[in-house]
Amino acid sequence: MLPRASWVLGGPVLATGVAWAGSLTALILRQSAARLLRPLVYVALAFFALAAIFDILPQSKQGLSWPIFVAAVSVGYGAFWLVGRYVAPICPACAMRRFEEQHDHAHGNGLIFLALALSVHCFIDGLGVSAASTVEVFFGLRVFGAIAVHKLPEGFALALMLMAGGRAPWAAFVWAVGIETATLGGAVAGWFWTQPSEFWLAVVLAHIGGTFLYLSVSGLQDALSAQPARSLTAFESSRT
Repeated sequence: MLPRASWVLGGPVLATGVAWAGSLTALILRQSAARLLRPLVYVALAFFALAAIFDILPQSKQGLSWPIFVAAVSVGYGAFWLVGRYVAPICPACAMRRFEEQHDHAHGNGLIFLALALSVHCFIDGLGVSAASTVEVFFGLRVFGAIAVHKLPEGFALALMLMAGGRAPWAAFVWAVGIETATLGGAVAGWFWTQPSEFWLAVVLAHIGGTFLYLSVSGLQDALSAQPARSLTAFESSRT
């Protein structure tokens, strides 16, 4: 059995490594990356939705009344919606159509806003694994599994989007690694959050469940878009 304390940090570290591996894979498989990305995103969306609905939210509800539970979930969903709507897409894998239509996120202020938005998302991922591991180690493993499955296409899409915007492959990889490292910040926050009360753990988990729901819904909306892919496909064609 894994020691609970070590998994509070170990889970996010592994999840970060998965994201880095996804970015590196995008560099290696540039010519076929666009074709491989979409199936990975579909699988990740399914894992996120299932983890939120059948694991994270039921677990968090045990320690909360209905009004507080609904409020915590709504804050998580609404905060990500506001950032994604008015600042920058929270996750490149869940907003591929938007990145295909707009290249401003790969340069200047657009890249800064993207890095900030995605860093918040990564921080929440790391905190989610840490918080779940604090409740129970196998619960932490399940949350880690859902996040890790999502991290692979997330890192993949981030590096691919930066390359499609004109950045050199290794520059794109360095940016992706730097942004995804924010996951470790969430792990550190969870590590130093000593002796959390059951109530606040439940609030944090409900909030994280709300963010999972937002990513699943927004990713599904993006996937069902009727507009054909453009820039990522063009990027793929230009490299062949």
